[in-house]
Amino acid sequence: MSDHAKLLRQVRQALQKDDFSTALSALTSLIQDAREAEDHAALARHHGSIALVHHRLGQLDAALEHFVLALESARVIGDPAMESGLLGNAGKILRELRRFDDAIAYLENALALAVDAGDERGRGLWFSHLALVYDDMSEFGYSIPLHQQSIVVARSLRDLRGLAARLGYIAHSYIRHGDAPSALVHLQEAVMLDRDLDDKPSLAGRLATIGNLYVGLAQRTNTRSGMQYCFVRALDHLRQSLNLAHETGDVLMQADILRVMGDIFYQSGDYDQAINHLDTAYQMFSGLGYEAPLIDLERAVAQAQAARQLQATGS
Repeated sequence: MSDHAKLLRQVRQALQKDDFSTALSALTSLIQDAREAEDHAALARHHGSIALVHHRLGQLDAALEHFVLALESARVIGDPAMESGLLGNAGKILRELRRFDDAIAYLENALALAVDAGDERGRGLWFSHLALVYDDMSEFGYSIPLHQQSIVVARSLRDLRGLAARLGYIAHSYIRHGDAPSALVHLQEAVMLDRDLDDKPSLAGRLATIGNLYVGLAQRTNTRSGMQYCFVRALDHLRQSLNLAHETGDVLMQADILRVMGDIFYQSGDYDQAINHLDTAYQMFSGLGYEAPLIDLERAVAQAQAARQLQATGS
């Protein structure tokens, strides 16, 4: 086996074991060899790989530096597909660094190259990441149409997992924009996809989000019957989410859902259920070492107990 092949194998095996120092060492050797051979295709690949390792280590500035070096080599060999991917990945790093204007510039260039190359997957991906940058900037007039275009691409490619994720992204844009009904429409479709994909953690999260949206809608309704309808819908989705969180062993999610359910029961006048759910949530948060919610939960349990006492005495 050649030294080059040995180094590549070393990189692959090191990454499988999360042995990042060995992977970086081997990739540095590969870059030195590629530089000596003036092999810009290899330089682009290896700098891109080093960038991804630095990203996994949370070293964003180093990751960006290697993506820029990879871009230089990709442009030398005139590989627009590789250039598009590198521009997009650099844009994602810039977003994490909160350099939003730079992120937009890189992602727009990545998108333009993907469009020119007829790369539908890349087009959908960069639409989505551009939208997320505008979400970070709270520019929902820009982000929502971009999310919509990324969803169209995912549908055309029959990319069900990507479609579910993008429906979730646009739903959160609508939530932050204050449009709960539109968010519900997209979340409900994402829930159906999560069921088909048997993605229980994602499904649990989306069902909880829907439950919380119905709680918000209950607080905005002007009628008692409307509020009760929203609470019933909220509890239905939260129970499903709670069961899935129990199945997947997510105790923190269980505690948070029980807290929300307890508040719903309190507002509905079912104080026994409120106390039961709120106290269980308290015990779970306490067991996990989360102190922040405990004071509010202790107060909520006391309020529910006082309300139950008043209800029992008919006062």
